[in-house]
Amino acid sequence: MRPSCSLRQVSRTSRTLLHSQGPAPLRTAWTITTTHRPRHAITPQCAPYTPRRAFGLPSLSSFIPSPNGNSDPKRVLTATRTLPFSPALLFKVISSVESYSQFLPFLTASTVTARDPDSGYPTQAFLTVGYGPLSETFTSRVDCDSAKGIVEARSGAKYGQQGEKAKGGMSGFFPGANEGIFEYLDTKWQLAPLAVDKKGGPQTKVDLEVRFEFKNQLHAAMMSAVEGQMANVMIEAFEKRMRETHSQGQ
Repeated sequence: MRPSCSLRQVSRTSRTLLHSQGPAPLRTAWTITTTHRPRHAITPQCAPYTPRRAFGLPSLSSFIPSPNGNSDPKRVLTATRTLPFSPALLFKVISSVESYSQFLPFLTASTVTARDPDSGYPTQAFLTVGYGPLSETFTSRVDCDSAKGIVEARSGAKYGQQGEKAKGGMSGFFPGANEGIFEYLDTKWQLAPLAVDKKGGPQTKVDLEVRFEFKNQLHAAMMSAVEGQMANVMIEAFEKRMRETHSQGQ
């Protein structure tokens, strides 16, 4: 015989089962969205690498080209020309020291300050040398010997002892001994007559010798670019001056 149960019991049993099972779990779907951005190359902003080294400047003398391959700070520059003019005419122009600034390069001013009372030739002059940022005025003793065809201008302490014996009562004082950019500067023009040319015109050999030494290496470095050409440029300028102002053969 099958057992019977009341409706109340069935209802209670159903509630018990539902309670024991609990509420149905909630299912949640998660959607993850990612955005991919293109990568850009990054260029580092860095200063270029420079290796360190001990601070120090080389001697300026290393930048100075040395004439004849030696390291002697004393310079001797020479130039020679044969010109179709008489020695007397050439001497007249060379001894006119006051006109040097009109045609000689590197010389921006020239003023005669003393003359020989007998011959009238200059014995002392103020000369201003200029090149680039350099421009200094110094005093030169001028010697003019028309018989030998020599005109020489000297400046600097090197000639101080000679100044004591010089004419004019200088008595130990030599002009320019403590002035200018040079330890000494000696510019010597010498003329020598040659045989006449094929047309019977006069010819003269002109020798220019420039001796000098700078007082410091800075001046030497600044002038080194042109010092080797100085004598040639000067004698070329002199020749041009002669051809422009005088007719040949005078």
